[in-house]
Amino acid sequence: MELAPDHTLRRSAALVEECAQIDREIARLHAVKAERLAERVRLLLDEIRPGQDGFEQAERSMISEFSAGLRVTAYAAAKQLANAHTLQERLPGTREALAAGALTLAHADVIVEAARDLPAGDDAVTAAYETAVVPYASTETRARTKAFAESVVAALAPATVQEQHDRAQDQRVVTVTDEGRGQATLHVTGPAVLIHSAYDLVTQEGHAILRAAKQAGADSEPLGDARTLDQVRCDRILLRLLTGRIDHDADILDSIRPTVQVTVSAATLAGIDDRLAELDGHGPTDAALARGLAASAASWRRLHLDDAGMITRTTAYQPTEAMRRHLRARDRTCRFPGCRRPARRCEIDHTYDHARGGPTAITNLACLCATHHALKHPDVDARWRWTARQHRDGTIVWTTPAGVEYSDTPPPRVMFVEETGFSATHSRSR
Repeated sequence: MELAPDHTLRRSAALVEECAQIDREIARLHAVKAERLAERVRLLLDEIRPGQDGFEQAERSMISEFSAGLRVTAYAAAKQLANAHTLQERLPGTREALAAGALTLAHADVIVEAARDLPAGDDAVTAAYETAVVPYASTETRARTKAFAESVVAALAPATVQEQHDRAQDQRVVTVTDEGRGQATLHVTGPAVLIHSAYDLVTQEGHAILRAAKQAGADSEPLGDARTLDQVRCDRILLRLLTGRIDHDADILDSIRPTVQVTVSAATLAGIDDRLAELDGHGPTDAALARGLAASAASWRRLHLDDAGMITRTTAYQPTEAMRRHLRARDRTCRFPGCRRPARRCEIDHTYDHARGGPTAITNLACLCATHHALKHPDVDARWRWTARQHRDGTIVWTTPAGVEYSDTPPPRVMFVEETGFSATHSRSR
């Protein structure tokens, strides 16, 4: 097997770092732009205050000015102005991290947007929020940052977040967007737990149908393996909506039930309090809905957490299935940096290959999606093969073919440690 020349690997690593440096420069420029946008908002507020006659007209004029000048929609201009104002006035830590190039604008935006559910004027709560979220965001993807930020807000201001959830529940909606070429997109906005459950249901159905068609040689399925999983999911949803039927796949699908992973405290589950639960990997969810799901679930498990919010054990501890339950609860998503594929849809992988003596132990197992599992497969050419090693705390250090390391730690669970506080620990590094 021919190995890539050393200079190819070195140049590849250098290109990644050069792009990262460009992103840091772009972030610094975005921070400068945010200062300018916030200055314009301050000019508006110095001229006229919200609620005064003429404020809406003045605000509309300001938004239109930036919409035309920056060649963006009025919605995009309004969002940029609002986020910049919040960044300058309420979130100094986020502003400084953006200016230093530690955050991208996308990361700063999700931090700003989640912060809107914090109590206005409470500097201590806002400082606690930034202390937890900004370091996390500096080493994570935007999507993971969004889920974590929302969970921290829910821990710091559960009443405010519950009010937001209640209002959002009244805004559930179904819309259609024409995409051209005879296609359209159906958008369904509703409770995240139920939407993810519906998606999981049609995903399971799709896998079952394609697996059965493959085993039967596609004789009993008109479209058979010619369809992709996405196509089957679409067909299943439209069949149910338009006909109310499951069609002739019913025998295959009888035992399928949707699955989502929700974490809820024992006190909330018992109805002692209404602290928000968490839809794993996606953020906070309504306590009453979580109790209802627990009551109707075919099974559920208790998790024991340490003071840092890390899972230490599950109720049962049988060698195989119990370890799988533990790992899925610990990892929640694929353990490649930035990947958010749910752990229940991942493979349990030996970090150090079992064939080479790697033990079947919690400290050598992790959830990996098929794509990222394949990165480290022994059959992959050494020029493109990644390696991984796992520390006892669950941190996985990934190494590129060029020798650059990226670390991924088990995601934290935000939890209360006293009536007015919370705990969330996390460290991911490059």
